[in-house]
Amino acid sequence: MKKTTIVYLSAALLIGGTLSSQAVHAASQAEAGQSVVSSGFKLNPAIIKEYGGAVFELESLTATPQFMEYVISRNVPENMDREMDRNIMLMNYVVMDSNGWIYDRIQAEDKMREKPDGTFDRYYKEKLGALKSKPKELIIKPYVGGNYDDKSTKLAEKATVTAKLSVTYPVKLDQGKIGTMTVTGVKFEKNRTVLTLSIEGETASIQNVGTWLVENGKALDLTRKELIGLKDGVYRYELEFPAVDRNAALQVMTKRMTPVTFLKELEMRIKLQ
Repeated sequence: MKKTTIVYLSAALLIGGTLSSQAVHAASQAEAGQSVVSSGFKLNPAIIKEYGGAVFELESLTATPQFMEYVISRNVPENMDREMDRNIMLMNYVVMDSNGWIYDRIQAEDKMREKPDGTFDRYYKEKLGALKSKPKELIIKPYVGGNYDDKSTKLAEKATVTAKLSVTYPVKLDQGKIGTMTVTGVKFEKNRTVLTLSIEGETASIQNVGTWLVENGKALDLTRKELIGLKDGVYRYELEFPAVDRNAALQVMTKRMTPVTFLKELEMRIKLQ
């Protein structure tokens, strides 16, 4: 396995600037063993994991004050176990730190590429929210599952779960085998409606993906989502929707979901301190 290399970068450098003498000095300090948690950095961890003959490599992790981004390559043999091959095709990722904070996806891509030796592999690149505080580690947790438990229709109507909003909270929604979502409050404002949710456990970021506010039977898509707190394993989110009439028939809608299995053998831990 290659030695981990560390280079500190400013936001400007990450989009094509030149490496300043200060950045070179910061890199040498990091190589001497100091913390890599800063306003910006780039790591080349070369963390390699194997799964049924497939090889996964965490090639890079970049952080700026605005976002994080990582790249994982994978090389899958032609004749591997069918179930493992299927898991690789359906695999997704939860990224959290050693303090338990979960980072939401901003965007992602999964593509083929040609390597310098003429062979091909696939890479997965994901952009996330900015690193919070100064955790000791970042943890990338591959998983399968967390799907709507109805495949009979495109919109999975049979998996729909709703609850009326009222003046009394909390309001719980049973999402099936994956767990429970709790609406803890709602704020009606001139230009927006804000729901607060509580979800227990590491699947919180998966469970809140399919959530809508329903006004007089019309489902409204969220315009913003933010993790605002974590205590004793319970994650608190704010979900923002367009403004609604508080006197209308209002509901929260979500989906029942299949259970999640984390693939422990592919978990990657990146030391930041």
